[in-house]
Amino acid sequence: MLWVGLMSGTSADAIDAALVQLASSARELSLLAFTSIELPENLRKRIHALVQTPVLVRDLVELDVELGERFATAVLAVLSAGGVAPEQVAGIGSHGQTVGHFPEPEVRGSLQLGAPAVIHARTGIPVIADFRPADLAAGGQGAPLTAFFHHAYFALEGERRAVLNIGGFTNVTYLAGSSLDQVIAFDPGPGNALLDRAVRWATNGAARFDRDGERAQRGTADLKVVAELLADPYFATPPPKSTGHEHFGPAFFERARAGVEGHGGTPDDLLATLMHVTVESVAQQAERFFPERPQRWIVYGGGVSNRALLEALRARLAPAPVELTDAHGIPADALEAVSFAVLGWCASRGQPCNLPAATGAGQRVVLGARTPPGGS
Repeated sequence: MLWVGLMSGTSADAIDAALVQLASSARELSLLAFTSIELPENLRKRIHALVQTPVLVRDLVELDVELGERFATAVLAVLSAGGVAPEQVAGIGSHGQTVGHFPEPEVRGSLQLGAPAVIHARTGIPVIADFRPADLAAGGQGAPLTAFFHHAYFALEGERRAVLNIGGFTNVTYLAGSSLDQVIAFDPGPGNALLDRAVRWATNGAARFDRDGERAQRGTADLKVVAELLADPYFATPPPKSTGHEHFGPAFFERARAGVEGHGGTPDDLLATLMHVTVESVAQQAERFFPERPQRWIVYGGGVSNRALLEALRARLAPAPVELTDAHGIPADALEAVSFAVLGWCASRGQPCNLPAATGAGQRVVLGARTPPGGS
């Protein structure tokens, strides 16, 4: 059975599409094709502006439709790359583009754009989307949802593993052998988001990211500022928990920038400081919240392209090896899209695929809504 998974992360830099062949379980899958379509700078700015400024409803609707068109284009591109016709595909699992995530009890909501009806209209393929609301309605965080796939694909009897995604924000899943009951998953904090924000600030928008972490390597982390930033209450809050630009956005960045500049630091020092925050937030919370040290770390996401960040993580998490998901059969840049192909497939079968131990939900629930309605 063929499924397509779609993902656009919090960095809003590209839409990833994975064409996946599924058999009887998530572990028995084959990645047939993968494509990543970069989003233009003006669209990226409109997405990020939603986090920082009030928006007209019309603008929100326009963005929803435009992203739906771009997701549909990504589907057709990955099908072309795989030599597959749309009528051969059973379904699409689309995460959408998150523009607001508010899991706190007074809201319990999350908004992803990328109109499923538009994707279906352009491709003719049923779409499963809106994965987070069901878990939120059941009392959960609505995240992290990929913990289900992490367990299904990476869990190994007899070995403690941690699966870490370094996207705009980080999320981690602790796997105690194959036990589902002992899965722990949460968002440790910022990943690439603050680093990218720092680069845009330092270059007046001329650059979007720190290639290979070169600037961070040239800088020196301000450990006093690191300690001040890591004193944020979020880091000490036990899981389940999830986060995003709403917490680690402009205000948090300004605290970091002001702290480093106040000590005479340079933009490169700021990048080194923020990279240190990412590494330490992962390592310290693993030490605090995991019952035992992982024997192996498996890492994926856009952050693995940052060589300096990956090297710093390896040094900090030693002696446990830190491996890319490539070594386990799925390219690091494709894994999130693959995950949502699997989550869509599970939803189409009526299979609950949230993990209450990870999200805090009161019960297992089927995630996602189907467009068009009906079917299986």
